Amino acid sequence: MSGSGQDRIETVIDTTVLADIRDLMEDDFPDLVRRFLEDSADLIDQLDRGIARGDTDSVHRAAHTLKSSSAALGALALSDRAKHLEALGRSGVLNGAAAEATAARVQFARAKETLEKCLEEGSRP
Repeated sequence: MSGSGQDRIETVIDTTVLADIRDLMEDDFPDLVRRFLEDSADLIDQLDRGIARGDTDSVHRAAHTLKSSSAALGALALSDRAKHLEALGRSGVLNGAAAEATAARVQFARAKETLEKCLEEGSRP
């Protein structure tokens, strides 16, 4: 893996992206973050159910949505995990998907902690 890819995986939240979104959304920013957290938790649950059923289409769809929304909010490590799950779903082979979903859940927890702290403190990222 290249150095830039490794850096991307280690970034829980890209604070530059988050600051830009906060500036753009202003008073609506907390609602956006809360919605992201709710939707992401649901998407990870969908991934788990899809993997358990061997449903590659649902894994692909949920992972695609999670990848995009995570990247848009600056949750790069979560987006990267979702990207791997999306590729597995698209390939039709879910070997390793359970481990990727576990990694995604860990990254989601890390992103959630960071985002919630940002909201509680009302601070800039």
